[in-house]
Amino acid sequence: MNRQDINALKNFDFLARSFARMHALGQPVNIDAVTGNMSDEQQAWFRERYDHYRKQAERARVVELR
Repeated sequence: MNRQDINALKNFDFLARSFARMHALGQPVNIDAVTGNMSDEQQAWFRERYDHYRKQAERARVVELR
C-alpha cells in the first residue's frame, strides 16, 4: 500500500469516527449521502468503520448518561 492510500484511509477513518459521534449525539447523519461518491469498495470499508465507531460512541454515550 502506498503512502497516498494510507493517508486516504486515515482520512476516511477520521470521517467515519466523526459521523458516528454526531449520530450518537443525536444529530442526523445521512450515511448514503456521505458515501454517495465513493466506490463500492470504499463504501463497504467506510460503512464497516462507521458502524464500529457508532456502536462504540453509543456505548460511551450510555456510560456518560449514568
